[in-house]
Amino acid sequence: MQGMTQAEQPLNGFEKGFTAADEACSVVSLVHKAQEEEPTSAPGETYARARELGLRTSQGCPYAGMTFTVRKGELTALRGRDGSGKTALLLTLAARMTHNQGELAILGEPMPKRARKVQRRIGLGLVKGVNDLRPNLTVESTVAAELSLFGKPAKREKVESYLRSWQLEGAARMNVGDLPAEKLQQLGIALGMAGDPEALAVDDVETGLTLRQSTRLMELLARTARERGVAVMVACASRDLAQMADCVIELS
Repeated sequence: MQGMTQAEQPLNGFEKGFTAADEACSVVSLVHKAQEEEPTSAPGETYARARELGLRTSQGCPYAGMTFTVRKGELTALRGRDGSGKTALLLTLAARMTHNQGELAILGEPMPKRARKVQRRIGLGLVKGVNDLRPNLTVESTVAAELSLFGKPAKREKVESYLRSWQLEGAARMNVGDLPAEKLQQLGIALGMAGDPEALAVDDVETGLTLRQSTRLMELLARTARERGVAVMVACASRDLAQMADCVIELS
């Protein structure tokens, strides 16, 4: 079962690997392509709005001075090198990490004051150390447990149908720990979408993957944003992958 209950608690701290020597982050938002399909939510509906957003601690500064808007129906890439703070920003935008500078509103609610109110409306892909899965459980049982958390039918036929919708039917009886990296990421996305959220946050679509595999995941995330009308946010290091998104937030 995915750690959704633990994910409902805001996290403190910041992305592993960030050091105090790193510089404060900057942000540039660019629209790379027009949507080809109408999202199911209102066009351009705001998911999150940040103004001079920052997180500073005694150990360093993952991000600072960031002003941007994230919209539903779009794929937004948070691009930066390892240790740039992109995972910390991603978790902040998923209402799982607390900022301490500037202003942030998610789904119209002020953060971090109303974080608990919106957390169940935001799906979270796999983030190492946050919602790790049990490796000895099958994909089928993991998905069934997650659907049950949201009051959805978890009978085998329903689970199999859900797995087919995420191209995971061939992995149903595999243990999570035996999944290849690409399928594990797909499973994380499927689990994150199990509660029909208004947004989905996905971390690291590159580690252990070829560029072709990462590209397929980005295509899946872009379709999810367009077809389901959700705000999808993904952290990545590759400029080529980031350019597949509708909007890019650059961290330096």
